Amino acid sequence: MAPALSSSSHVISVGYEVAAEMQFQPHSESADRESGKPPTRSAKQQGADMYGPVNSVIVPAAAAIAGSLVGATGSVVGTWISVRHQDRRNLMEMQIARREALYSDFIGKSARLLVDAMQHSASDLQTLLPIYALLSRIRLSSSKPVLEKAEEVIRIIVSTYRQPNMTAEELNLRPWMAKKIR
Repeated sequence: MAPALSSSSHVISVGYEVAAEMQFQPHSESADRESGKPPTRSAKQQGADMYGPVNSVIVPAAAAIAGSLVGATGSVVGTWISVRHQDRRNLMEMQIARREALYSDFIGKSARLLVDAMQHSASDLQTLLPIYALLSRIRLSSSKPVLEKAEEVIRIIVSTYRQPNMTAEELNLRPWMAKKIR
């Protein structure tokens, strides 16, 4: 048989002792289930480190955001590199097209002037102005070997103006002019 409690003061003191023990004991999951509260975990159980507790929802969310940022950065960098190389390629194509047009103009004018020099004397030096203008443009955009050959062509044209005029038949007999320019 259980001993009967004789006084109410004894019951109160036992109540305080039980309450004090419960206050300093870790919270149990069974008590949480009975009270309807969600279970709590200690810092050790939650995966706490020196920075504090880590919420289990933050890690996957942070990983998803980091993955999205890495993927977006890769896409942006890839697009930037592609556009940059495409711009360089377009610029090179435009420069090549300009040089081709310049060289074509130079060849056309120099051929006309060479034929004119073979058939006429140098009475008007203004006929040479267009070829010298083209030579200046070549000087701005072309390599040294190309410039040297263009200057050589002009020297041949000027020296041909000083020579005696030729007829069409004589022009056909002089293939040496083509060899001089090479």
